[in-house]
Order: sequence, then C-alpha cells, then structure tokens
Amino acid sequence: MPKEREPFIVFRVLIEHDPKYSFYVAHCLQTGSVVTADDVDTAEDMMKELLEDEISYAIVHNNLKNLMSTPAPLEIWRQWSRAAAITEPKKVKLNITAKELRLDEPEMVSEVKVARTEAAVA
Repeated sequence: MPKEREPFIVFRVLIEHDPKYSFYVAHCLQTGSVVTADDVDTAEDMMKELLEDEISYAIVHNNLKNLMSTPAPLEIWRQWSRAAAITEPKKVKLNITAKELRLDEPEMVSEVKVARTEAAVA
C-alpha cells in the first residue's frame, strides 16, 4: 500500500470563543489572518476559504514570503499548542487551484490543522 503523501503546505489555525463579544475568532498562526463568526463551524469555513485564496494568490505571484510576513502573536501559538495537546487538531484539506502550481491534483496536497480552545469545542 502506498504511503500517504506529506502535505506540501501545512498551516495551523486556532479557533477560540470570545466571551466578551460572544463570537468565535479563528487565527492562522503562520499568516496572521483572522476571521470572526457567530458559530465555530462558520469561523472554520471562512478561514479555510481565506487561506485558499491567500495561498493561491501567493503562488501565482511567487511570493510566499509576503504570505507569511506577519504571523500571529506568540500567545496565539501558545494557545494553539495547548489546545492541540488536549484534542488532536482536525485536518482540513485546502483546495489550491493556482495554475502555476496545481495543489489540487492527487500528488500535491495541502492542509490546515485546526485546534479549538476548550470554550470553542462544539
């Protein structure tokens, strides 16, 4: 049986609940991108879509450096690590369709590892 291929790109996303404003916040650790939503699943879907667009744009313009030029604050990385230690992060496949590098073909995959804080576990 062939070994499963390692992802071409792996990003980490933390989803947490903001009790003050009662919404969910998703942070991409590598890019620093942030989305908010009324529910945890929508926050995850919005971040997936945003990363697909941002990564495709970076590939088309040959500029991964710009994509990852403003990572999330260190505290978000710590929170992701703590959340991932409690519950294994969910692997979400990305659909990257930049024609310069077809990551949507079977031999090239990319994914996001999504960890949720205890307050954001649905």
